[in-house]
Amino acid sequence: MATSYSTNLALALPATGELSGTWGTTVNSNITNMLDEALGYQAVSVTLLGPNTLTIPDGTTGVARSIYIQLNGTGGGTVEVPTAKTKMYFVFNNTASAITFKVTGQTGVSIPAAAKIALVSNGTDIITAENYLAALTLGAALPVASGGSGQTTYTNGQLLIGNTTGNTLTKATLTQGTGISITNGTGTISIAATGGTGTVISASVVTANGFAGTVATATTTPAITLTTSITGVLKGNATAISAAVAGTDYVTPTGTETLTNKTLTSPILGTPSQGVLSSCTVDGTNSVGYLNIPQNSQSAAYTLVLADAGKHIFHPDTYANARTFTIPANGSVAYPIGTAITFINMTAAVVTIAINTDTMYLSSAGTTGPRSLARYGSATAVKITATNWLISGSGLT
Repeated sequence: MATSYSTNLALALPATGELSGTWGTTVNSNITNMLDEALGYQAVSVTLLGPNTLTIPDGTTGVARSIYIQLNGTGGGTVEVPTAKTKMYFVFNNTASAITFKVTGQTGVSIPAAAKIALVSNGTDIITAENYLAALTLGAALPVASGGSGQTTYTNGQLLIGNTTGNTLTKATLTQGTGISITNGTGTISIAATGGTGTVISASVVTANGFAGTVATATTTPAITLTTSITGVLKGNATAISAAVAGTDYVTPTGTETLTNKTLTSPILGTPSQGVLSSCTVDGTNSVGYLNIPQNSQSAAYTLVLADAGKHIFHPDTYANARTFTIPANGSVAYPIGTAITFINMTAAVVTIAINTDTMYLSSAGTTGPRSLARYGSATAVKITATNWLISGSGLT
């Protein structure tokens, strides 16, 4: 009777009375060494150039006999092991792509890149070893330090919240605030805004928390009950209206309030005692002007600035030197069309009125260029287009 081989690991099974004089060699090579190969911790590297077939040959070394198999290479292929060989594998996918470990012609198990996994060949295909393990019942929850939650039971809506005390996870439910409702369901949490009723002390105009409107006795949803009247404008965060304090929580029509970066829509203003109006008009088009002709006294050569619009540039009699006053070009100072600037010379020395780049016409004559203003002379230049001025006056040549 000839030597046969075991079903799963293909170990030699010598027949009775066989192998006279060679028994030790057979046992060592075909049984002991192969058991060592199958059960010992050894990494078998498989370079993946495409589909790989691993074998368990009878009586000789075979990669698929090893319990621990390390897969090296580029990955992305398949590794096939023999049909009808039942055994356990520990597989390390030491590649950058998933690899399918299976029995030839079957589905097998996909092993992610860099993953280590326990598998079983059940004689038909490769499956995960967990399918062969009885359900594990833990006497206590797996602690957080070991990667668990530390919890075993939950009620609807409970969440795990980090707790610095002991670096644990604590079960807690969400707490609803004002105007919010929370419904805890099976595996769900619903959060919704809610309305409410209350008592409002009436104001003719109310502005609070960015909302504005007229409070009246009309029916509203939710209902608003109007009681004792407050006349005034409610300020920013006056939420407890019943305890509102005049001057702190609301401003009466005769009170004083500082408005910063506030937009007033179509305001009706009285006569303020002081203040600066910026970009205002008298009729929706024309800017607000001066009620006089403000003076800008200059005793040296001077180039006009935007703030000189509507003023008179004055050369005093105490500085008897010839001076030049220059109107800047539109590209430098863009005076509005219609801007009027007056020049007055009180000294015996001539004041020259010049213009940069743009054109200044002498009234009536139409000639252009700088103009001379004699003592006691007065001349006014008016901007008539973007780059043209017209100048006229007495003592002007």
